[in-house]
Amino acid sequence: MKKIATLIMTALLLLTSVFVFTACGNGNESAITDGKLTVGYTIYAPMNYFDEDNNNEFVGFDTELAKAFCEEIGVEVEFKEINWDNKFIDLESKAIDCIWNGMTITEEAKEKTAVSDAYLENKQVVVCRAADVFKYTTKQSILNATSVAFEGGSAGEKAAVAVGVPEAKQNKATAQRDTLLEVKTSASDIAIIDLTMAKVLVGPGTSYSDLVYIDVGFEIEEFGVAFRKSDAGLAKAFDLFVKMSKQDLSFAALQLKYFS
Repeated sequence: MKKIATLIMTALLLLTSVFVFTACGNGNESAITDGKLTVGYTIYAPMNYFDEDNNNEFVGFDTELAKAFCEEIGVEVEFKEINWDNKFIDLESKAIDCIWNGMTITEEAKEKTAVSDAYLENKQVVVCRAADVFKYTTKQSILNATSVAFEGGSAGEKAAVAVGVPEAKQNKATAQRDTLLEVKTSASDIAIIDLTMAKVLVGPGTSYSDLVYIDVGFEIEEFGVAFRKSDAGLAKAFDLFVKMSKQDLSFAALQLKYFS
């Protein structure tokens, strides 16, 4: 019964969103008027990635969550890889309909988009070569690195800037995964990336077994999904979907699958 009630509320929210913004005739039609939601993402395990051990299938926590959400509201999902630095531009230009890729909720995201409530927690960590693990134990120690890699436009970049890493030491990559290779090859001393990624890609049994990640004390962050302002109803519908998924334990099952 709870699921049925939630679905009805979701449908009403979506219909309201479509009605309000198409009635204005100002080009702000809802993203789902064509029956499809285009999701902007970057390759980021365990959120969105191609599984080389399973016929290169496109999988991930956010991938499966997006598919389930779109199935629930009755629209097709399309995934489109983007440059994370241009995510808000792509959203506004309608190249994509939402940003769904372990996106940290920031004041900029709240200002420029209709962002959902938080659905997961994360934080930034430092990745370095195992031999250098004792060099980086605090946020201040990051300044001792000669080069710091991070993804452009990411929470890692914001963390580096907040600590005071000078521009001359900043190594801006186009994707988080690329920062690991920068450290592995000694092009950079350290990288600042999401804990969710570091847990999966760094350490024994991974392609970066010679790297380690360190919690240097960055604050907890929250992940959300960003839609255009004209699709605020979709953001609210997603919030209801997450609540429903947590009640029926399907959300917990996804967490167990990708984060255990």
